[in-house]
Amino acid sequence: MNYSVVYATSTGNTKLLADNVAEALGKDCTYIGQPDEKSKEADVIFIGFWTDKGNCNEEIKKFISELENKKVFLFGSAGAGSEDYLNMVINNVKGELDGSCEVVGEFMCQGKMQQGVKARYEHMLEEKPGDEQILSLIKNFEEALNHPNEDDLTRLKNKVKEVVGK
Repeated sequence: MNYSVVYATSTGNTKLLADNVAEALGKDCTYIGQPDEKSKEADVIFIGFWTDKGNCNEEIKKFISELENKKVFLFGSAGAGSEDYLNMVINNVKGELDGSCEVVGEFMCQGKMQQGVKARYEHMLEEKPGDEQILSLIKNFEEALNHPNEDDLTRLKNKVKEVVGK
């Protein structure tokens, strides 16, 4: 079996995840990088994305919409870290795949967000001082700064190894 790792990254979270996937795959990883036709030649394609409005980013959405009869492992990060939200995102991404594709694994974790997000939250808080929902968003932003962390990376590697039998 050979594997490719395709990813898009905005803040570096997905690149970190992708590098760890490739490390877990070892010499059987024949491609790592941005979406490319060459990556489609692998037996299993590991596809990494950042979350955009509850789904994968547009570049990955376009790539996976072109896949047919492929085994895929989906992995990504999202700013919000609740299990319900992460599950919703991965399910939305699965919905972008052609029905002929088989999802052989999946992984989601929280990831740090761009500083502009925090600035937006702080501006919102200036307009609504003490707003609990906005304070919660800021707290989540701060928590996300620590992700992906070593625990996230270990869990990802373990899931990859389960799929490839290493």
